[in-house]
Amino acid sequence: MTAALEGLGGTPVDALVVAATAALGGRALAELVERAAGLLDGAAWAGAGCQGLLLGDREIVGLPGLAVVAFSGVRAEAFHCEALAGREAEVGEEIAGQISGEPAPEDLLVVFADSLNLAPAPLLRGLAGVAGSAAVVGLGASELPGDGPRTWAGGPPAEAGLSGLWLRAPTAPRLSVTDGSRALGEEMEVTQVRGHWVLGLDGGPALERLEAAAGDPGREFPARGVVARIRKPGDASAPGAHVLRNLTGFDPDRGGFALALPPEPGDRLDFVRLDSVAARDDLAASLAGLDSGPAGLGLYFSCHSRGERLFEHPGLESGYLARALRGAPLLGMMGAFQLAPDPRGGELLLHTYAGVLARFDA
Repeated sequence: MTAALEGLGGTPVDALVVAATAALGGRALAELVERAAGLLDGAAWAGAGCQGLLLGDREIVGLPGLAVVAFSGVRAEAFHCEALAGREAEVGEEIAGQISGEPAPEDLLVVFADSLNLAPAPLLRGLAGVAGSAAVVGLGASELPGDGPRTWAGGPPAEAGLSGLWLRAPTAPRLSVTDGSRALGEEMEVTQVRGHWVLGLDGGPALERLEAAAGDPGREFPARGVVARIRKPGDASAPGAHVLRNLTGFDPDRGGFALALPPEPGDRLDFVRLDSVAARDDLAASLAGLDSGPAGLGLYFSCHSRGERLFEHPGLESGYLARALRGAPLLGMMGAFQLAPDPRGGELLLHTYAGVLARFDA
């Protein structure tokens, strides 16, 4: 921890993100966070356990690792909410009680949330309520060996909660979302849903549509490597407006399939596979849209299935990011899910298989 802080080089610090890989283990992480609380007294700081770290052109995955990134020239406040399981809708009130004002459109809320114990829908509504016109980005904290996911903000780690930072920079950070999915067919309208089960697409049996897209009619399911890509009705061209959802069950009798988080009738859905070429192309396109003016810092929240697993070469994903930031510091964290605002406005979206970048100007 001391070495990581010394690496900041005496930079004036207004806020920090302290990230550590789950491979360190629960006891070591608890000790590190306790030590950080003593070393960072007076600064706003937060962080979480993650599956991997992306630093410049390096990736640390499956190994013990610790990284600290510091913000200078921002106003910042930390928040930490414990034991939210079963009362996720109250998260907005808890955060509002810990910060000194209301977020503005140019602000950013950075959130690290327990990925196992919290119900997503009420959690997202609560976060959106406290954020107001500000943007929210975040990561699902990783499960620690022999323990639950952990997050921290100025104190000991806790399960079934979340931590984060409210950042007020001179200019609003620019956001991008990438997933690297390749469509297997045409987009369809969700026409029948029952709970987590999608029963109808374009008025026909949903399972038949899946079989046709996957090219595996009549074979045993699940269709290997196929996920559902969903968006709300509207402009399909907005990057980051889609979310990817795993297929979790199949019912030939009802002609449907189940999703981890269900869509609603009227949503648009197609089937996709992730592949390395699409991932590279999509990431490059998303970063090109941010390439104007010098960068000061980049925060990147990525799925643990990305990195070398998806891009097929170690350091390739982080290398794309490092080049786009032109030498500015990068901290990437790999976790269970990612949070980002719908680019068309309004809804806060929970992503999987995605990479969410917040680029701060110098």
